[in-house]
Amino acid sequence: MTATINRPKAAKKSVAKSDGGPSVLRFKAKLAKAPGAKSGTLLDVPKAVGAQLDGMPRVEGIINGHPFRAPLEANASGGRAIRVNQAMLRGAKADAGDTVEIAILGPEPEPKPPADLRDAFKAYPAAKALWSDLTAELQRDWVRWIDGTNNPETRARRVQRTVEQLDEGKRRPCCVNHYEYMLQRVRA
Repeated sequence: MTATINRPKAAKKSVAKSDGGPSVLRFKAKLAKAPGAKSGTLLDVPKAVGAQLDGMPRVEGIINGHPFRAPLEANASGGRAIRVNQAMLRGAKADAGDTVEIAILGPEPEPKPPADLRDAFKAYPAAKALWSDLTAELQRDWVRWIDGTNNPETRARRVQRTVEQLDEGKRRPCCVNHYEYMLQRVRA
C-alpha cells in the first residue's frame, strides 16, 4: 500500500479563500471480510496514514469515487480501519477481496477568520466575543459557509450575515454543505 498526501491547489478565483484546508490522504487498499463477523467488510488504513488521523473519530472521503463518511476503529494489528458498509460497497462497485482507491480528508488546521470577517468584527464586538467562544468545528462551519461562494457580492452578504447572526447569539450557520466541501477537497 502506498500513501500520498496532497494539499489542494488554490484555484484562481475572484474571491479570496481562507487557508488551504485539510490535507488529502490518498492510498490503495484491499477490502477484507471483518474477522469473526457474519457480514461486514473492513479496509485497513496504512500505518503512515493512520498516524496522521490520530484522534479523529471519523473520516470523510471517497472510495473508488463514491463519497462516504465513516468512523475509524482499531484493527487487529493495532492500526486503524474503516468499516465499509453495503452502501459504500455498492457505490464503489467493490466487494471483499477487491483493491480500491481511497481519498480522505486529513485533520483540519485550526480555523482562522478570513480577513473580510476580521474586518467586520470591528463593528460587532459581541460577534467577535462569541466567535472566540465557539468550538473549532463551529468556526470552520462559518468559514466554510463564507468560502462556499465565488461571487464577491454573495460573499460580502455572507460576511455581513455572519457578524449579525453571531451578534444575535446564533452559534452556527444555517446552510453549510459539508458534502460539497469534502468533494471539492478530495477531487482537487
